[in-house]
Amino acid sequence: MPESIRILIISDSKEFTAGIKNILSSNIIPSPEIISCSYMVGRESTASFDPKIIILDMDSSNNENMAEYLSRLIPKYSKPVIVCSSRHGVKFQMMSAGAMDVITKPENLAEERFVKRLTESAYRAIKLVESNAVQHITFQCSRVIAIGGSTGSTETLREIIRQLPKNMPPILAVLHMPEVYTALYAKQLNEMTDFEVIEAQSGIYLHPGQVIIGAGGKHMRVFSDKNGYFVTSEQGVKVSGHCPSVDVFFDSVAYSVKRNAVGVILTGMGSDGTKGMLNMRRMGGYTIGQNEESCVVYGMPKSAYDAGAVIKQCSIEEIVTELKKLSFV
Repeated sequence: MPESIRILIISDSKEFTAGIKNILSSNIIPSPEIISCSYMVGRESTASFDPKIIILDMDSSNNENMAEYLSRLIPKYSKPVIVCSSRHGVKFQMMSAGAMDVITKPENLAEERFVKRLTESAYRAIKLVESNAVQHITFQCSRVIAIGGSTGSTETLREIIRQLPKNMPPILAVLHMPEVYTALYAKQLNEMTDFEVIEAQSGIYLHPGQVIIGAGGKHMRVFSDKNGYFVTSEQGVKVSGHCPSVDVFFDSVAYSVKRNAVGVILTGMGSDGTKGMLNMRRMGGYTIGQNEESCVVYGMPKSAYDAGAVIKQCSIEEIVTELKKLSFV
C-alpha cells in the first residue's frame, strides 16, 4: 500500500463531508490525505489534487442529472468513484456513467453497516489503483466493435472471430462467464486466431487486431483521452442482474465512441444489453442483433430488437460480412 492515499470528497454538504472524512481517517491505514470540494469545482479539484479515489455525494446537489455530471468527471481522469446516495433505483444509472460502486447512505453516517460498506469499497478502490498501471504505448483507432452475449455466445463469438481479418478495429466482448473462465477463454481464442486476445485489465489502450474479453466478476468500460480509447475493469454490484454487465459496457461505448461504435448483441437469455444498445444507437452507433434462427437462446437479441435498439438482424455469417464492411467505412 502506498504511503499516502489521496481521496477527494465532492459534496455541497458540510455534514456529509465531515462524516466521510471521519470514517476514512479512522478506518484507512495508513491515514489518507483527504480534501473536499463542491460540485461546481469538481473537475478542477480532480485535476489539481490528482486523487486516487473520489467519493461523490449524489444527494446534496441541485443538479438532478448526476449521471451526466459523473460521466463528464470520469472519462478524462479515469478515477475510481464511490457514489453515496439515499435515493432508490439509481445504481444502474450511476454504474453506467462510470461509478465503481454505489452505496446506500443512511441518515446517520456513523451507522456501523455504512461504515463497514464504505471502508470495504475504499480498500477495493485502493487495490484497483495499485494493481492496474496505465500502459503508455498507445495506438489511435477510430472504430470500436462492442459485442455482448450470454448463453451460446462463447461459441458464436469464436466462430465470428475466426472469420475476420487481423487488421480489424479493436473488438471488445462482454459475455456472461464466471471469473475462472474468462482468462482461459481469452487464451484459447488467442491460440486459435491471428488476433491478440487478452482478458480486460484497467489501463489497456485499444488498437487494431486486438480482442479484449471482459473479465468475469468485473465491469468493463471504454473511455477515451488524448491518447485514444482505453478500458477499465473494475469490481462492482450487479447491473441488469450481471457482473460483468453488457448494459454497463454498451453504455460506456455509447458515450465514449459515439457514432464510431459498432454494437453486436449475440445469443443469450434475458435482456441485459438492451438499454445500453439503445443508447449506442441514439448516440449514432450502428447496432446489429443476432437473428432468431442462429441463436441458441433468442432472448437478449429479441429484447434489444423489440426495444428498437437493433438496426439490423443478422445470421452469424451476415454479422461477419457486416463487420468487415462497417469496420473500414
